[in-house]
Amino acid sequence: MKVVGGEWSNWSGGVHCKPKTIVVPKDEVELAAAVRGAQGTVRVPGSGHSFTPVCASDGMLIDLDAFRGLKSIDTQTATATLGAATKLWQIGPILHAAGFGFKNMGDIDRQALAGVVNTGTHGTGPNLGNFSSEVAGFRLVMANGDVVNCTPSENTELFEAGRCGLGMLGVMSEINMKVRPAYKLKEQNYLKAPDELFAELDHLINSNRHFEFFWFPYSDRCICKALNETDDPAPAPRTAEEMYARGEKSGGETRLFEGINEILPYAPFLLKFAHGLFSQFMPGPAKVRWSHEIFPSPRTTRFNEMEYAVPAEKGPDCIREIVEMIRKRRINTGFPIEYRTVAGDDVWMSPFQGRASATIAVHQYFRVDTYKLFDACETIFKSYEGRPHWGKRHTLDATRAEQVYPQFGRFRELRRKVDTKGTFLNPHLRAIFA
Repeated sequence: MKVVGGEWSNWSGGVHCKPKTIVVPKDEVELAAAVRGAQGTVRVPGSGHSFTPVCASDGMLIDLDAFRGLKSIDTQTATATLGAATKLWQIGPILHAAGFGFKNMGDIDRQALAGVVNTGTHGTGPNLGNFSSEVAGFRLVMANGDVVNCTPSENTELFEAGRCGLGMLGVMSEINMKVRPAYKLKEQNYLKAPDELFAELDHLINSNRHFEFFWFPYSDRCICKALNETDDPAPAPRTAEEMYARGEKSGGETRLFEGINEILPYAPFLLKFAHGLFSQFMPGPAKVRWSHEIFPSPRTTRFNEMEYAVPAEKGPDCIREIVEMIRKRRINTGFPIEYRTVAGDDVWMSPFQGRASATIAVHQYFRVDTYKLFDACETIFKSYEGRPHWGKRHTLDATRAEQVYPQFGRFRELRRKVDTKGTFLNPHLRAIFA
């Protein structure tokens, strides 16, 4: 956790706070004591990869850096218990060495495990759920300092709600995740015209283990990406240190991308040219890697992001309306729109609760004001029954949350019961859940 001059900020630089206290517990006993004795709001920032103020606190911030690593693997149940603060770039090599891997991952591996679980972070695949849905159990330090095990058979309500609890029910210290035998994936990238893509979209989604596409809104080509299991040979797996270093590298293409994004706000006449250029160069050659190496890509260009999950059948109309709106209003952005699919689940506050979904993400360069793009897109997302990614920009309030999350009232009641003083509520969360 990075704090400069007493101020914490998230990865994009869009969220800041000045906590009165920063605690770095060495073990669960110290963690429980810190939470029990806390004055003011308690939050756990992890890697700071959320774009909302979900982790901000002017009270206490807890650094769980000591809560890392593999605790155990149960080969009979195919589950692995990990420290809640273990980073995804660390987990892949750890699990691989034991012959296992996650069923799915997103395209960034800088986050802590508890962060991706608590915000419902996800990858893509119509038969694959988000991180929250793959939780088999966890240990939770509650507001009064009690430490409880949460599983489908023990503290069941806390388990059901806490798998995507935004850190409002307590602090996770360990998480038991479902895993599978290690596997390799082959990545293929190619361009398609939008009309051709949407005519084939159902087939592309259902005939690939993972399929997603990126659409620079002023381009007449979409970048398609497919991943499928393979027995083809792959290079020797990277170490955790190599995975970390890979994710921090910036090449010439990244510097070009950043340079153009610096210019675009002052040169909107370059939008169509820039989007065509980015689309042409974004697809890479086919490659085979172990799953944990091929899911994430280096993301060193800082940005802010909004992402909503809409019913799967409404996804194509939703993204086309967004692109049409961006073009019509001449909204300036240097980033593509990302389209993925996620299986439905039974996690109370998961964006995918009870329905298969398409997720649509829009981004803005970190120096560019997000209001014009994000506000217009959010209006469209709401018209398609959208639910926001909890770690990405949104303006959801309690009234709207109750409309789109069937278990919202039940979750809020449980939160009040286990945290009567609102220890884990900052202003951002209080406005929705208090």
